Amino acid sequence: MPLTPADVHNVAFSKPPIGKRGYNEDEVDAFLDLVEQELSRLIEENADLRQRVGELDQELADAKSSSSRQSAPAPAPAAAPAPAPAPRPEPPKPAPVVQAPAPAAAPAAAAQGGGDSNMQAAKILGLAQEMADRLTGDAKTESEQLLGSARANSDRLVSEAQSRAESLVSEARQKADALLADAQTRSETQLRQAKEKADALESDAERKHTEIMATINQQRSVLEERIERLKTFEREYRVRLKSYLESQLQELDQRSSALPVDSGQDPFTKDNGQGSYGQSSYAKGNN
Repeated sequence: MPLTPADVHNVAFSKPPIGKRGYNEDEVDAFLDLVEQELSRLIEENADLRQRVGELDQELADAKSSSSRQSAPAPAPAAAPAPAPAPRPEPPKPAPVVQAPAPAAAPAAAAQGGGDSNMQAAKILGLAQEMADRLTGDAKTESEQLLGSARANSDRLVSEAQSRAESLVSEARQKADALLADAQTRSETQLRQAKEKADALESDAERKHTEIMATINQQRSVLEERIERLKTFEREYRVRLKSYLESQLQELDQRSSALPVDSGQDPFTKDNGQGSYGQSSYAKGNN
């Protein structure tokens, strides 16, 4: 019959009779606890692996069915039903209290009971070891299969991720090149526009400078012409003034010559009671 963790947990051994050798009770209990824990873990792991295998078989059958429907019009054969997952082991029940043998029991019966308990313990240990080995082998085989499938999926995912990364890097590089080219084009356009504006400003400044210089030269010519006219007017005025003064002097000389000469009086001196015209006045007027 199959061995369960409950069987290991609920097993009870009788104590060996006095004078007979037997196993240490604490060591046997500790080992049985380890066997129970490992057996529970292996059963749960086996159940999980069986469930996973069933799911994979179902997925494989669905994939085959879908592939058959796509390749041929005939309906695909129904997939085999997935094996039912193994039932979860029940939680271990507390071990019953082992009653000590009655003191009135015969020595032969006690010896027989001790031998049976040792044989039962050895049998349980053998069955537990056999089941553990078998479950371990099955789990190892299934784990290797799952590991191979996981590695294949991992390689495929890594390859897809690498291809996707290379594609993204290529797209990013193309976008960067496009942005760089656009920035260079804009920079060249802005430089050209700035140069054209600078040339226009320089041309306008040169034109204004030329106009201002032309206006200044024209005004200077007008001023120079006015200066020349003033100089000419000054020369003419000096000549006319000199002529006028000379004519006045000549007239004075003529008037002086026409006056009668009295004895003892300078002809150039005349006393009219208010002042006199003397040589000094004539000299001053002549100057």
